[in-house]
Parts: sequence; structure tokens; C-alpha cells
Amino acid sequence: MKTKLTTLGLALLILTIKACSPEKKKPIAIQDPFIYDKITPVNFPKVNVPNFKFPEDSTTLNEWIRKNDTLKIYTHGWGIWAGLTQPTSQTAGGQNLLVFETWLTPEEMIDSILQKPNKRSNRANLKRPNQFTHFGHTVNDSIHESVSYSPSAANHAIKNKLFLASSLYEYAKQGKTEIPIFPDDAITIKPVFKILPVSKAKDQKLFAISTWPGTIDSLAAFPEKDWHSAVYIDITNHSHGDGNQLYFPNSTTPPEPTAATTYDLSDFIHYTMNKEDAHFFNQEFTENTSNPMTANPGDIVILVGMHVNSRENTRWTWQTFWWVADPDNPAAPSSQAIANQRPKALTHAASHYAMAVAYYMINPEEPNNGVNIQGNPNYAFNPYLEAGFGPDVFNKKISQITTAKKDTIPTYAGVRTNCMSCHSMATVNTDALNTSKNSSTPYIGDAYIPLNDSIFTGQLKLDFAWSIQGNIDTTGFKTLIKKYTNTLENNTIQE
Repeated sequence: MKTKLTTLGLALLILTIKACSPEKKKPIAIQDPFIYDKITPVNFPKVNVPNFKFPEDSTTLNEWIRKNDTLKIYTHGWGIWAGLTQPTSQTAGGQNLLVFETWLTPEEMIDSILQKPNKRSNRANLKRPNQFTHFGHTVNDSIHESVSYSPSAANHAIKNKLFLASSLYEYAKQGKTEIPIFPDDAITIKPVFKILPVSKAKDQKLFAISTWPGTIDSLAAFPEKDWHSAVYIDITNHSHGDGNQLYFPNSTTPPEPTAATTYDLSDFIHYTMNKEDAHFFNQEFTENTSNPMTANPGDIVILVGMHVNSRENTRWTWQTFWWVADPDNPAAPSSQAIANQRPKALTHAASHYAMAVAYYMINPEEPNNGVNIQGNPNYAFNPYLEAGFGPDVFNKKISQITTAKKDTIPTYAGVRTNCMSCHSMATVNTDALNTSKNSSTPYIGDAYIPLNDSIFTGQLKLDFAWSIQGNIDTTGFKTLIKKYTNTLENNTIQE
């Protein structure tokens, strides 16, 4: 019976895949009246960053990790940031695109897998972060995301149909415990944005946004509403903030702007919404009656943060970025030492972001597999994404670290998380792919997780890519299950 099922699985997988190929740039129509230049995903570019190479050899990366050579790790993270934020020659609605803005989203990759026409002719549509709903909690209604894959990562996902429930089910039925791993030059990103409602503000030129005041020591949620810190953004670019931000511990709204706490729009990576941006944003959010939001052409979208992951070694590299008022002296989980490694190749706006890195879960280095691994925590989180998570979100038994002195450090709070630890848990339960509970692995804080941990038993590992679990397409899945059921019934009758 097992042989018959495997043969069936292989037969179903032998399909012709339409490969992505570069096309000449030409205007295309998506939906009247949205007509813009076609956008072609740009490969990670060469960047003028000394001692930086991409992809870096995994042996070299692991040597940095083994020796705790943080300066080389910081340089590498900044080199990736410089490449992502490098301007391209492509435009959308008359606005130049950065490299990361040309990359495909899960929705677009799914269209390619299903052999639907490529509709990309604009920036990626903004979505509600799946991270905020995966564990049934809402922590920040004011930010929006557009997960994207580099061309290498996208081609791999399309070729192996990684977003299809039917493909994931087939992998499990073939006895696989993990999806095909991504190539070493694959990058996946999760940029997050805030919208300045310029269209509704008439003559308003200054807009306030919450900014990170620094981390807390307690095991508690620390969402934006509790930061009580902000800056103003001058959309006319006539201000010159000096690294300060406003603090208002006894109020829920920021005080009046000052010259020192007002920053130019050009200090942020940003773009202006066109008709297509606004249309699809409203389509995404107005359908959610508990969180109604609207946008209009002319509203300004600013990048406040971005998770960046590269598959240069087995556990990937992890770096996360967020906007700060004083990029020379960023608060934890970044540091002045990290800021000092920023390369000159960064654009003005890109240099206004802080970085945290997670090239390991605990320090000193940990093995791929092992038990009773001890060390010190390595907190690396994005304030706009993880800080708002409190203890009730986490698996408390796993979310802890044991030091060499046998002290136990609990890590079940957003401000004690680590990108690598979190993404090591990326799995799907292939018996529940058509349900909202399609993964059984929990959300965890900073902790050492061996690659062969028993928690993965019965799960299909996703090569650290939660973005697959959050964007599964069930096209054809019921038909596949029906075929398997019929085959099983026929085999049972024959026996």
C-alpha cells in the first residue's frame, strides 16, 4: 500500500512548471484604470561594501559564529541591507523602486505556480502581518506588511510549488520531513510600513509616529501604545531633527513638535500611494469589520521596519531593521557597536535604520543538534513586530535558556525573542492543511532548538519559512485528498 501511495504521489508531482523569465519592460493593464510599467524582479546587486560578499560561504559564516566575530557579522548584515535598499532603474507610478520593492509576494508566486498571468505592475500590496494573527493575538493595528522573496527564493518556491497544500501533503506522503531547502542565495523579507493620511489632512504638513524608546527588563508585552515616544515627520522636507525624540510618559498623545524632534520625510524610505495601492489596501482592510482602514491616492507610506533572512547557511542568517531617530546611538536590541559598522554605501534614508542580528540563538555557538546546550541569550527582535507580544503568547516550557552557571533565564516575552529560534519552529501539520490550525509548533522566545528536536515529529518542516505556512493555497487539495482516500479504500478492499 505504501508503494502504491508513493507512486501516486510522484505521478501527481510530474507537472510542467512555467519558469519565470525576464521580459522586456512594457506598460501592462491590471485593472482599468491601473496602467503602469511592468516590474521585473531584480537580483541582489553588487554593493560597494568592503569585506562583504553575497552569498557568503557557509564555512566562513560558521567560523564567524564560532569565534563570535561580531564585527564581521554586523558588516555582513549591513551589506545585505545596502543591497536591498539600492535604487533600481525601474519605476511604479513615476516613483523609483528599490531592489526589495521589485520582488515577488506569496500571492504572485502562487499565481505563477497556478500558471496565471503575471500581474505585477506596481509595488506589493500591503497586508495585515500574518504574525499578528497566527497565534490569535492582535498587538499592532497600525502597521502593514508586504512579504517578498528574492528571485532565487521565488524561483525555488515556484518550481517546488511550496505554497500549495497539495504539494506539502505530497512531500509528507513521500516520507519527507522537510520541504526542499532553499538555495544559498535565497533571501526572504518582511517589510512593515505605516501610512501617513495626507489625503485626509488637507494642509497638515507634520505627522507623528511612535518610535522605539528602548527595551524593558520585565517579562511583559511592550506594544507601541506603551512606548510613549514619538517623532514628527515633515512631508515638505524642511526640518532637521537632531537625534532626539519626544517622551510623554503621562499622556497617550505626543506633545507639540519641536525642531529637534521633527524629521524630514527624506529621512525615511517611503513612497506615495497611487490609485492601485489605495484600491488594494482598502480591499484588504475594509473587509475586516473589526479593523476598518481606508487609504487614498496621495497618502504616504513609510518603512518602519524589516525582517531580512538569507539562506547562506543551514539555519539562515537573520537581521532585522527599524527606523530610529538617532541611528548613531540606537537602543537595544541594537547597539552603537552595530551602528558603527554601517557602510558608506547606504543611502541617506537607509542609514537612518538600526539593526539587530541573530546568527545564533545562544552565545557561545550552538551545534545543529544536541541536548542540555548552555549559553547566554541573544535577543534580536523588531520593536514594531515582536515587542507587543506578552507571556500568554509563548510556550513557557521551551522559552528559556540555561547558562553555564546553571541559571535559568525565561524568555517568554516579545522583547526576549530571537528570529532564528522563532523560525526554527516553522512547520505545517499536513493532516490539517485545509484548516486554520495547520501548524502545531508553538511561538517561543529565545531558546536553543536542535534541528532534530522531537517537537517536529509528525510535522513537515518549512526550512525556517513561516511565510509558507501563512500563505498556503488549497487549490486542488480536496481533489487530491479524495484520490488518496479512494486509493486507500480500494487497497483495503483488495486486501
